[in-house]
Amino acid sequence: MDKQHSQEHSTETKSGAASNQVVKPNLVPMQLQFLPYDILRGILSWLSIKEVVRMSILSREWRQLRMCHPDLVFTEDTFGSYTITNTDQESMTFEELLKFDAKKRDWLNRKFINNVDSVLRPFLCASNTSTITLEKFVVKSGLRRKHKYYIDKWVSFSTAARAKHIAYDFTSDVNCFGSYFDKYKYVFPLCSLSGPNGSCIKYLDLGYVCLKLPPGFCGITNLKKLTLNMVSINGDDLQCLLLSCTLLESLSIESCSSSSSLCVRQELSRLHYLRVRHCKLEMMEFHAPNLTKFEFDDQLMQTVLKQSSKLSEAIFVSNMRLCDGYDDDLDYIFTELPTAIPHVHTLLLLLTASQVERFCNTQDNFIGLRQLNMNLDIFFDPYDDNWAMGLVNLLKLAPLLEELEVHMDCDRYCSPNPRTVTAAQGPLHHHLKNVYMFGFCDVLGLAELALYILGNAIVLERMVVDTMAGMKEDLNTELFYSVKSGSSEGFVLPTKGALYCVEEKKLFAKKNLDREEFRHILTIL
Repeated sequence: MDKQHSQEHSTETKSGAASNQVVKPNLVPMQLQFLPYDILRGILSWLSIKEVVRMSILSREWRQLRMCHPDLVFTEDTFGSYTITNTDQESMTFEELLKFDAKKRDWLNRKFINNVDSVLRPFLCASNTSTITLEKFVVKSGLRRKHKYYIDKWVSFSTAARAKHIAYDFTSDVNCFGSYFDKYKYVFPLCSLSGPNGSCIKYLDLGYVCLKLPPGFCGITNLKKLTLNMVSINGDDLQCLLLSCTLLESLSIESCSSSSSLCVRQELSRLHYLRVRHCKLEMMEFHAPNLTKFEFDDQLMQTVLKQSSKLSEAIFVSNMRLCDGYDDDLDYIFTELPTAIPHVHTLLLLLTASQVERFCNTQDNFIGLRQLNMNLDIFFDPYDDNWAMGLVNLLKLAPLLEELEVHMDCDRYCSPNPRTVTAAQGPLHHHLKNVYMFGFCDVLGLAELALYILGNAIVLERMVVDTMAGMKEDLNTELFYSVKSGSSEGFVLPTKGALYCVEEKKLFAKKNLDREEFRHILTIL
């Protein structure tokens, strides 16, 4: 009897355990389901949409919970990576490879579209879509104009869901499939963002699309940040678009085809950040009295920033440094640079040493410049010290300059034949207090420049000459190195092959700079 009772008790225990195992997986989603919407939304906001998609596989209840996620960000990584293998690729002709790549891209696009639609299906099937609100809706992939049906549907959904941040970036694989041809670009329906429909949108990012203002376009009412990359739009439409966004604070235009000029003569009173890169423009004019940061390059021939006396930081990148050839346009650009940004407080320049020489012909002053940061790519050692004289002239053009940074490639070898160094000639400087030179080496003109500063900056408090840390030579990365960034992550040390040369560079620096009268302000690392 006891044995039978024991067996029954054991059976009940196992049955209860099995029952618990069945109930527990559904218990958590049921509990989450009954949480207040705002709390549930806050919990899910800690997860990426990729994690939410994985979570939704667990049960039907979990699948419904993804409708509470505030950010729908779909990239080609959101759903994992897809691979198509072909063992015969090595034996393919060039034409066969192109066809294979096109088929592969079409397959990836179909897979991406199906996955996005599967995530959005609960939203689109909801009885009342007006109750759905999103913070962010982002699509980043290689879709093109032929996928218009699906993209139109997503655009309509993102505006109906009152998303604050909307991004459609189709620049993926743009060089392989269609380059910059407009016939491949999706024609973005700006009319869907105009007026009440787009009243919630504050951030809009568009990449590799065509834009054309529809008749009666009344602007994107509350837009604060606009980013256009590889967007085709004519100059008149772009001007009207900007003027219709009266609350615009940040504008970035990159690789956009428009006219040869961009002149917005009406005031953009709230604009404080402007970035114009890789846009071939003979003339650009903005009236932005509250502009504080401006980024541009040498494809912008002439710049007029009227009333921008609050401009605190400007970043100039030379695209021509990649070839380092002589171009008459650069002489004009460098001559006009102080006129374009006369009030700038902090100036960052990414150039080659030979391009610095162009400042020898510059006459106008940087009347507000306090901090100058020069990142110099040196592919070939200069034949003379003319580039250093260009920098001396630049210091002359900035009479109120207080801080100078010069960054060079750290992987440079020291010449076995030491040379005699004499200070470059130039005027006294009355405000320069701090100078930092990273990647210091025996490049012709650098030690001459250092001696000039040590002897002519009459209020100099500190000069740091670092022979180890410096720039990483990488033409594809436009990373500015700065001691003001508060982080040393950007700085790199020489490779093992160049380590032996560090001592020679340090000896060179000490031999030419380490003098008794400079030791209270000079530090050689």
